[in-house]
Amino acid sequence: MTKKLLAGLLLLIASTAFEAKGQALSAYTDYRGYLQVFDRGMFYQAEYLPVRSYQVGGNAVAYIDNRSDFRIFQNGKANMQVNAADFWYQVTNNLIAYKVGNVLYVYDNGQKKILSYYNDGVYLGDSLLAWFDNSNYLLSIYYNGRTAELESSMLEKPKTVKAGANTLAWVNQSNFFKIFYHGQTYTLDNIPPREFQAGRDIVGYVDDYNGHFHLFYQGDTASVEIFAPDSFKVGWSIAAYVDNLGDFRIFSEGATRRIMPDRPDFFYVVGNVICWGYNGDFNIFWNGKTHVVERFIPREFKIGPNGVAYFDLSNQLKYWYKGENATASYESVLNYALNGDVLKFTVGTNTVKVFYEGRAY
Repeated sequence: MTKKLLAGLLLLIASTAFEAKGQALSAYTDYRGYLQVFDRGMFYQAEYLPVRSYQVGGNAVAYIDNRSDFRIFQNGKANMQVNAADFWYQVTNNLIAYKVGNVLYVYDNGQKKILSYYNDGVYLGDSLLAWFDNSNYLLSIYYNGRTAELESSMLEKPKTVKAGANTLAWVNQSNFFKIFYHGQTYTLDNIPPREFQAGRDIVGYVDDYNGHFHLFYQGDTASVEIFAPDSFKVGWSIAAYVDNLGDFRIFSEGATRRIMPDRPDFFYVVGNVICWGYNGDFNIFWNGKTHVVERFIPREFKIGPNGVAYFDLSNQLKYWYKGENATASYESVLNYALNGDVLKFTVGTNTVKVFYEGRAY
């Protein structure tokens, strides 16, 4: 590993500690339509009237209340933002973006800021928010509490933009392929890649010169395969792909490894988790290790940043989380969802329960 990669690894440890914080939040509407919020073992009733919509982020719950006011519930209380007429909003682990008409706002660390009055295209990740301002032809970004220009004098918005957790990758009007990462902009190519994906501390792409598969990782770029993979997916400093020979490979901790000399039946990458099925086995790669979770493929499963929830052969809801497998409910579960690391599920007649850190609430 180069010194630059080692320095990047230290930066990753610090940034991951910040960006992964606040995964212990969930929310639901009860049988009356009232919004209930679960935050680290505590339940709060955010509203006493039915809400129109809500979204759960990593450290806050954003919602439109019964009077069409947009509010953000954080740290035990709801904060009024704006009236939600001609409105759009989206949440991530750290940021909440919303628009009233053409006015773009960001809510970050308890504060709201106006970013743009005229914009076409908003691209949101866990810790960054980019937009194209069509009044001054600027591509700008909000990151780490500040705004900066990425490109100016653009005749049109970027052709393609993908936002990862803390990376932004785009192809501009002149077909240059660029990446923003930790306050720096990198120009990787002067022609668009065939395909690319952005994650946390990583961007994967296939160039259009030779069809090589590349990974941008913590500020460095390397050619991983000289032939384009059949498919690839990226997550939080990890990637999975099937190479041209049909081998299933995983990139983790700065290196690739062959997991098996065959293609999986399916594979997914979410956060720190790589999940795949092969020959009737249900497998998870997490924290550098491969785990055979079940000797069958669940009929249904949902993946979070650090675990997977699924039904076992007895139709009981299980939650594999950070290397440990637990039964979340012995009762019949009607539906379930993962919000970050929190598993919520409905049993009986409109009874919502939460499973968090090995305990049911």
